[in-house]
Amino acid sequence: MKFGKFAVAVAVSLAVGLPAGAQDKTQDTSVSADPVVATVNGAKIRQSDVAAARAQLPEQYRNLPMDQLFAPLVNQLVRSKLMAAKARADKLDESADYKNRMALIQDRLLEEALLDKVISARVTDEALQAKYKESVAKFPSKEEVRARHILVKTEDEAKTLVKELDGGADFAKLAADKSIGPSKSRGGDLDYFGRGQMVPPFEKAAFALGKGEYTKTPVQSPFGWHVILVEDKRQSKPPSFEESRAQLGQELSQEIAADLVKDLMESAKIERFEADGSAPRLKRIQPAPAR
Repeated sequence: MKFGKFAVAVAVSLAVGLPAGAQDKTQDTSVSADPVVATVNGAKIRQSDVAAARAQLPEQYRNLPMDQLFAPLVNQLVRSKLMAAKARADKLDESADYKNRMALIQDRLLEEALLDKVISARVTDEALQAKYKESVAKFPSKEEVRARHILVKTEDEAKTLVKELDGGADFAKLAADKSIGPSKSRGGDLDYFGRGQMVPPFEKAAFALGKGEYTKTPVQSPFGWHVILVEDKRQSKPPSFEESRAQLGQELSQEIAADLVKDLMESAKIERFEADGSAPRLKRIQPAPAR
């Protein structure tokens, strides 16, 4: 994503720790829905201007606390006011280039406003629920197992562990004490997984076990030797509605935007020209292949 010069200037100021000035402690503290936070030759900069400027920042800076962002943002807004005033004094706002660019910016802002309006009206809980039901209907059901494992370096070590399990040893405790795998801190727990998520020898052995069974013969993989315990088996379930809400909202918004553009395109009279503005040249029709 590209950011404007304003956002880059503020981000650089924050990143390198340049002195950005301090908030004026003597400012009017009267309650206001949108207080004035600075003036530049009489031109007001309001709290809403600071909020809008913050929204332009790269995400890693936008998420900083406002008390860290406030002074750099106000300083940059002051700079922008001064520069804009000088540009107007030089009549740069009357140039054809400026007017063309402003027209493009206005079109873009209106496009965003229209999308916000249409999407906000149509992305309702009812619409999201309907989208969720459609998604769940397509969700593939797959067998999953929940397993623990103990990973060791040699086959002999693994065989010794099997003997200990045969003698009644606790699998999770053995995993915590003996395993060299990263899951040892969880007693070897790997949670639920489906086919294709583990290396083939491990997967084959795990799915061949019944619930509560462990491998009597150690399983070798590129990582070492495994003793595997299957704690549960189930058919996979789709994520809940709440877990899916954000993704559903994004997908629905994209569909609504695409439908809106399609409807507008179909009802509009659109003429296209060549890059130099000349009349479009007829495209050659490729002959049908000989049979």
